[in-house]
Amino acid sequence: MLFRESTIVSIIKAGVYAVLFLPLIVIPLFLFPFATSRGFLFQILVEIIVALYLVLALKNSAYRPKKTALLLALSFYFLVLLLSTLFGLDPYRSFFGNFERMWGLFSLAHFFLFFVVLAGMFKTKEEWARLIKLALMVAALSVAFGIVQFVGSLLMSGSAPRIMSTVGNPAFFASYLFFACFFAFLFWLSNRLQGSMGYSHRFLYATLSLAALFAILATATRGAAVGLAAAFFAGAVLLAVFSKKRVLKIGAISFIALSLLGAVLLASQGSLFEKTQRITQEQFYDIGRFDAPAVAGKSGSFISRIANISLYDVTVQTRLIAWKSALGGVKESSLLGVGPDNFILAFNKQFDPAFYSYERSEVWFDHAHNIYIDMLVTHGWAGLFAYLLLFATTFYTIISLYKKGKLSAAHAFVFALFFIAYAAQNVFLFDSFSAFLMFIVALAYLNSFSQEQDVPAVRGEPVNVSFFAVPLIGVLVLSYFFTARPAAEAYYISKAESGRYDIHQTMEYYRKALAYHTYGDNEARSRMALAVAKHVQGIEVKELPSSVDAYLDEAIAALKEGIDSTNQYLLLYRLQLSDLYNLKLSRTGMASPEIEEIIRNSIAISPGRMEFEFALAQTEFLKKNYEKSIEILTTASEKNPDHPVPPWKIAQAYHFMGIDEKGIPYLERALYLGQGIRTAKEVLWAEKYYVQQQNLVKIIYIDQRMLQAGVDDTEAVRLHMNMAVVYAKLGNKERAIEHAQAIAKLDPTQKPAVDNFINSL
Repeated sequence: MLFRESTIVSIIKAGVYAVLFLPLIVIPLFLFPFATSRGFLFQILVEIIVALYLVLALKNSAYRPKKTALLLALSFYFLVLLLSTLFGLDPYRSFFGNFERMWGLFSLAHFFLFFVVLAGMFKTKEEWARLIKLALMVAALSVAFGIVQFVGSLLMSGSAPRIMSTVGNPAFFASYLFFACFFAFLFWLSNRLQGSMGYSHRFLYATLSLAALFAILATATRGAAVGLAAAFFAGAVLLAVFSKKRVLKIGAISFIALSLLGAVLLASQGSLFEKTQRITQEQFYDIGRFDAPAVAGKSGSFISRIANISLYDVTVQTRLIAWKSALGGVKESSLLGVGPDNFILAFNKQFDPAFYSYERSEVWFDHAHNIYIDMLVTHGWAGLFAYLLLFATTFYTIISLYKKGKLSAAHAFVFALFFIAYAAQNVFLFDSFSAFLMFIVALAYLNSFSQEQDVPAVRGEPVNVSFFAVPLIGVLVLSYFFTARPAAEAYYISKAESGRYDIHQTMEYYRKALAYHTYGDNEARSRMALAVAKHVQGIEVKELPSSVDAYLDEAIAALKEGIDSTNQYLLLYRLQLSDLYNLKLSRTGMASPEIEEIIRNSIAISPGRMEFEFALAQTEFLKKNYEKSIEILTTASEKNPDHPVPPWKIAQAYHFMGIDEKGIPYLERALYLGQGIRTAKEVLWAEKYYVQQQNLVKIIYIDQRMLQAGVDDTEAVRLHMNMAVVYAKLGNKERAIEHAQAIAKLDPTQKPAVDNFINSL
């Protein structure tokens, strides 16, 4: 069978065009569909394209990319990534990454290959114009979907959402839209200057650019706002310096002056540097505070979220602490870092317990939310240098091509603004698929101006299919082991996670997932552990069915296997193992010295993390060593006295010791610090204590919290009855009547008694 060279060219270009549609693709069959859908498809498409391209490039040198500064800089960057992977803390994780991000070296290498294909196949202005227009069309569809989200939410709820379209994350969507915003503006500007396009087409490009700008703002992403601000300011500087039109020069200078004035005013605001003062514990339990009528919260606009900037914002503080923690480990692996996708290892090793003062649930950062710190930690000084060199080469190329007359003023202007915006917003973000794809496309587009703008001579002779055998077989093998099998594992994990099946079928799906033996195994083990834990916690009787007990043992064995196969600083699996062990201990009373040793080792591995001390304290609590449990928790609390878990668990320990009066101060401290109540039974003993002490205000507070935690109607009637009587004693007839009437609604048979109570007030 024979193929014409022109046919191969057409297939390759069709594959490239297909890649541009990936930001629109979401396949819900997979786990983490926003990442895996595009990641798997991108890998397959690029591998097919590259296999065909190799045959073409070997037979016709005209399709080989020319050595340009950008190609060399990008090659150097990926070379450093390879070295960092090989010499990092966990090479296997660095190479493959995980399902949540799909950002290991294997996935990233496909972006480099995609750049090479673009550089080799797209040579002329016309070819690039078609490609960019197609990319803009795809972005326009994504923008349209995002605006539908925005308008739909406004009409249905009256609130402005943070839109994310098909990208799946507001920040990533905003980053992706930089391409549409700037390059639609480029097509409008260049065609307006040249007069080569009709009014209607220019109108469409202007509309897309403005719509993308609106969508970026509607994501309410501060990093994107910083990127836009940097681009606009840089654009004003360029116009002020180089523009020959007096109106533009005056306008640009005015914009610069107003921007600088605005920056000074922002910096002078007290809110920027003012730390929010927490109310005291005494104020927290004041009845005038917790019993105040609920005020309907007003949903702030996306503009107000962007403008509301404070250095003491929770997000800002957690990122600053995360940066400091991760940078603490740079000295040990300063040249090449800990390896791609291994930020979590450095973060865990240097974890700062001050983090808990701002966040207690999202405490497992896998990225720094700052690409430059990410680079320094994961790829070392060599990686950071390579990344900065890539941007330096980009700006050098823009200037050089403009001076040589190969790049128009409009193109140079917009290219500069796009890369400035991208670099600035990455101070608060990290790369994601859709945004990085457009970054690579923009680099390749700029690179095309460095090459000769001529069409390679397509040779007439046909290409025998045998030439495709080796590369296509290679693609099949590569795709099967590195894409198809991981995709199947992600599919079965997703089915197990769907919630549509009982525990027996769920476990069967996890086993099917693990049978593929890919880089997703630890994700499957982790989620299996969560599923088993959730099921066991839902069983009210202490003695577990034999099948469920076997599932518990299976999940524990799976986590231990995951711990043995990963770097010790990947602590999440150790914590899950600790929780499963304590769950088993609470039901069977069977202790495991081996797992207890793992918990203790984990404390030594990451001294700043308090979760393992909580787990060890729980182990001692379940073994009825209450004093030992209190001792561990007291020591843990010294790391961060603002964490609510130690006083909460100490209060429980004192209650089980029968010393409620000692436990009450710890309970009150924990609730003040923000401890949640899962079930009303957890604080029932505190209510009884307050009733005995006739502490009327605390009775009302704790009964309100019990109602919020959720109780059945019988218990709700009792709580409303308590509060009605207490309010009556406090002389608050209005609230007493309110709770009395709530009793009648829950239990109509109580209406006569309720009426008598109300009449007696």
